[in-house]
Amino acid sequence: MSDHANKSFYRTLYTLAIPIALQSLIMALLNMTDQVMVGQLGDIAIASVGISSKIFSVISVVLAGLAATLSIYTAQYWGKKDTKSISHLLGLSLYLGLSLSILFAIIVFFNPQPLLSLFTTDMLVTGEGGIFLQIGALSYVPIMLTMLYSAILRSTGHVKLPMYVSLCAVMLNIILNYLLIFGHFGFPQLGLAGAAYATVIARLAECLLIIGAVYWFRLPGAVEFKHLFRTSRPLARKFLVTMYPLVLTEFVWVLGEAVYAVIYSRMGVAEMTAMTITFPLQGLMIGLLSGIGAAAGVMVGNKLGEGDHTQAMNYARKLIRVGLVTSFGLGIVVVLLAPMYTRIFQVSVEVKQLSVYVIWVFAAFMWVKVANMIIAGGILQSGGDSKFVFAMESTTTWLVGVPLGFMLSFVWKQPLFWVYFFLSLEEVVRFIIGYIRYRSGKWMQNLTVQSDAS
Repeated sequence: MSDHANKSFYRTLYTLAIPIALQSLIMALLNMTDQVMVGQLGDIAIASVGISSKIFSVISVVLAGLAATLSIYTAQYWGKKDTKSISHLLGLSLYLGLSLSILFAIIVFFNPQPLLSLFTTDMLVTGEGGIFLQIGALSYVPIMLTMLYSAILRSTGHVKLPMYVSLCAVMLNIILNYLLIFGHFGFPQLGLAGAAYATVIARLAECLLIIGAVYWFRLPGAVEFKHLFRTSRPLARKFLVTMYPLVLTEFVWVLGEAVYAVIYSRMGVAEMTAMTITFPLQGLMIGLLSGIGAAAGVMVGNKLGEGDHTQAMNYARKLIRVGLVTSFGLGIVVVLLAPMYTRIFQVSVEVKQLSVYVIWVFAAFMWVKVANMIIAGGILQSGGDSKFVFAMESTTTWLVGVPLGFMLSFVWKQPLFWVYFFLSLEEVVRFIIGYIRYRSGKWMQNLTVQSDAS
């Protein structure tokens, strides 16, 4: 790359990555604040939220797969300057998203405790978690709408609006948590149910703010209703062909995470609580670098839409390098902060020590987690290589991670530290496979060719 091209690359990267990373950081801070506030209610409340979040993650990643597909196509069509196809695909995504989110909400609202019993036999945990999960089901539709409109905005370079809206939603959520969990300023003291109500209200406000701003400022996504549902059959078919492996990938991944949650919870409440405590910190660190992965999808996708495969490969290489350097640095910070982080939770000494060990393992493998996020989640998917990503994710999760987890915890009776360490080796295998695919260049496809909406 020339000096001018380098400057252009980094300018675009910073413009995209920093707001996206800040938005992810804001959401991770919200999760951390939730954990700290709920943590004041004791071990049972923390474990209840942790297991409930696993069920929600099954739902959210399916919707995220839909949003990711919309993002992939939007990035390429934006590079081609074809806004009509973007509008039509938004309509198709809204139809699918509403169908899925309403179905999920009905299932969870009427069956919360049977779903929780898949993860734990502790009646106190299923009782508390059932209330939290049932109330949270009311937020699924607004979450879906926020995901889709954020995907459109990010892929067209309008990354600041989702960040500002998320900041407003987080501030509202924290205030409502304070009022409804603990009953301050005359509000009822609802405990764990208060945290759930706060989340629903904040998510609804976030949805209304982002859609309202899109139409007020006439940003991409501000489409008249009559133009939303005119997607041509060839374009819709191509979109769905790309989407189903992506959704399956997300679903397979989260099922694997759910199995890991079963493993941790069956090891004991202390182990499950220790893992739950570490999730916000893990989300915070990954969130700081998620902007690079998201920027990879947009930047590489734009170049593929323009038909510039050489520049797409150059961008991919530099993005991987940036991700590795920054993740190594953050990993060192995480190791140093681990003992201080666990002190903010009102849990037993045993749980705190287990959490520190888990955080150290996470820090050791953070570089490979970030590299996989950039390669599989950004670069390969930007070219529509969703079938390969699905095969890679499925193989590493179910042939490496899950068997190792069951053997280590239930057969060899290893402690949490070693179980989590060997489960993390799954990421190394995934990195090797993904890197070979990236180097081959077979993932580079122009999805806009012969699929126009007209």
